[in-house]
Amino acid sequence: MSTPANFNPYSTNPMPDFGPPRKNDNSGKIITGMGIALALLLGSNIWLLLSKNKTSNELQSVSMELTEQQQAFVDLEVEFKEAQRQLEEQKGITAELDAKINEQLQELQSKKGEIATLIRERKNYKSALADFTTQKNGYLAEISALKEQMGVLTAENTSLKTSLTDTRTRLDETAAAKATLMSEKTQIESERNTLSKKVDVGSAVKVHNITVKPIDIRRSGKEKEKAKAKNVDRLNICFQTEANEVTAPGQETFYLAILDPQGATLAVEDLGSGISKEKKSNTDFRFTVAESVYYGNEPIDVCATWQPGQNFAKGNYKVQVYNKGYMVGSGSFNLK
Repeated sequence: MSTPANFNPYSTNPMPDFGPPRKNDNSGKIITGMGIALALLLGSNIWLLLSKNKTSNELQSVSMELTEQQQAFVDLEVEFKEAQRQLEEQKGITAELDAKINEQLQELQSKKGEIATLIRERKNYKSALADFTTQKNGYLAEISALKEQMGVLTAENTSLKTSLTDTRTRLDETAAAKATLMSEKTQIESERNTLSKKVDVGSAVKVHNITVKPIDIRRSGKEKEKAKAKNVDRLNICFQTEANEVTAPGQETFYLAILDPQGATLAVEDLGSGISKEKKSNTDFRFTVAESVYYGNEPIDVCATWQPGQNFAKGNYKVQVYNKGYMVGSGSFNLK
């Protein structure tokens, strides 16, 4: 007797199952699996829908934040441009005020940078924007106060300028009058100097008839006039003054310059020679000897001597006589 193919000796079934599989059991499994899949699909769709809604809300929130941030940057730029315009309009009065406004603009520029950082970092920038506006208004009020003070100073300056102009006008008039007086004074002094010179020249006592006697002094002391140079020991120079009513009576000094044949003035300081001023040419001249006499406006004879203690040279000599700085006479003589 043969063993069935599906026989299982360890089976607990009392009877072997020789029939085909049951159709109703497989359909239930399929239906069950499809239900589970459908439930999973439905759950997945619900989760995706919820996730999408959440993401959409988050994106909308971010979009709102970005829009608000962008608007904050726009508001900041508008506020700064308006502040810049208002402050720039205050310029042009004084250099000092312009410098103050430039300083305020720099401070607002710095404040703008700080607020922009707050906006980017989404920090409390709204209050910072309000502070910016307050700061700008404070600057404008400060400029207004300064302008008011300057208005008072300007009025005072105008008054001072008017007073200064009047003072300058009076000073100019005074200076012009002074210049006229100085010009008149200069002219008067020039005329006076001219008259003084004329009086001075006119008061100089002129002389004439100048004579020179060469003297030979013998050992015995006897004097004799000589013409040879080698025999001459002394020169006796005499002249006669002219009458001069302009000259006041009193002592008059006459300076005699004896010029040798070479034109050099004979002079020995120990014998009374010296230097005096010639007024006409305003130059110095050397004189040989000077002689002072009393002059009373009448002609008088004046004599002077020159004994140098040395030999005279041969040739023609000149004699010049000066009084009051003017040459009042001249003569000449010859030694053989």
